[in-house]
This record gives sequence, structure tokens and C-alpha cells, in this order.
Amino acid sequence: CSTCQQRLFLFIRREGIRQYGKCVHDCPPGYFGVRGQEVNRCKKCGATCENCFSQDFCIRCKRRFYLHKGKCLPTCPLGTVAHQNTRECQEECELGPWGNWSPCTHNGK
Repeated sequence: CSTCQQRLFLFIRREGIRQYGKCVHDCPPGYFGVRGQEVNRCKKCGATCENCFSQDFCIRCKRRFYLHKGKCLPTCPLGTVAHQNTRECQEECELGPWGNWSPCTHNGK
């Protein structure tokens, strides 16, 4: 395929020097959909991103990277800690004694 129906996305897969076009409802993992005037296309996520919403917003990072506010980083920023199961950077939170539910506070915020 080189064009698709208006609601579909054109996904171009490369094998060596050959290209294969396929019309898909949703772009595969590692790609995101971009709507255009003539054709909707699947574009590749950034190099460190496994799954993304757009070129600038990652949903899941590749191995060895941590997700923080849509970006894939080699380490979590100060004030955050890496959650090993999800590989996401989360705000550090000091645990207090058990009691009724209350808002979490960190550095007075």
C-alpha cells in the first residue's frame, strides 16, 4: 500500500532495501499515529522509547531507561526514585505511622 482510507494509518515496514506498506487501524508498539491531509502515517518512537503517544511523549521506555514525565532517562532525577516493576521515576515520599488516610506530603508540599 502507498495510501490508505481516511481513518487508517499507513505503516511502512523495511526489510533491507525493500519497503512494505500496510494499512492499519492502530500503529504497532514502537510507533505512533500522525494524521495528515493526504495520508495518515505511523512514525517511529524515539531511540530510547519502546512505546509512545507522540515523538516527544514516551509511554514506556526500553531496557536500561526510566520513564519520567514522558521522557526516557538513564537515571531518575533528584527527588525521585525508580520503581523497579514499571521502570518509572516516582516522587520520593516519607512513610509515616499507619493511621487514617491523609494527603501525602514531601518537603512541606
